[in-house]
Amino acid sequence: MPETKIFDNITEDEINKMKNCFKAVNRKYIEEERINNIEDGSLGIVLSGVVEIIRFDFDGNRTILERINENGIFGRLFFSQIDEGDVQIICATDTEVMFVDYEHLVKQCHNACSHHSTLIRNMLSIVSEKSIKLSNRVEVLSQRTLRKKLITYFNMISKETGKKSIVIPFSLSNLSDYLCVDRSAMLREMKKMRDEGLIDSHAKKVTILYDQTMY
Repeated sequence: MPETKIFDNITEDEINKMKNCFKAVNRKYIEEERINNIEDGSLGIVLSGVVEIIRFDFDGNRTILERINENGIFGRLFFSQIDEGDVQIICATDTEVMFVDYEHLVKQCHNACSHHSTLIRNMLSIVSEKSIKLSNRVEVLSQRTLRKKLITYFNMISKETGKKSIVIPFSLSNLSDYLCVDRSAMLREMKKMRDEGLIDSHAKKVTILYDQTMY
């Protein structure tokens, strides 16, 4: 099932009208640049590129909390329970972001534009999808072994795409950060799974060969 996009069913002309209404500001970033200007009341809309929400613990260990693709949204309101100093918002590619004030977004403007209502519905759908993704993430991280984490993650992507040949949306290094495991240990486990005929993999492409009903 395709992800909801913030501008689904909204025309380019309607988007431009809303930009003025929301007092939106567009900013461009280069790959690996950190986004520092997110405040509590602002919302970022990814116009192009990819943004990653990254958390660092006291020992400097890196965990990817979320990956935001084009037309996705991010902001402090989605991780308000986490100490702001622990979280960084990093551009995984060259990226353009539209920043809007959250209050302007959720309040109906005096023009009562139908596309504003559509935007709010889209945003609520995205928030619901984020909740499902969080549940899936908890399911992956709750597995007791590294192999089970990998299998659960592969199965999750396979279910989303409807295919047994999947493409991991991260580099393998970032995948280990997403799964909260040691990269070298993860690569060794994937090699064992290849040797045992459970998967075939090359770089970020993985083909599931095991019987998914058994896992």
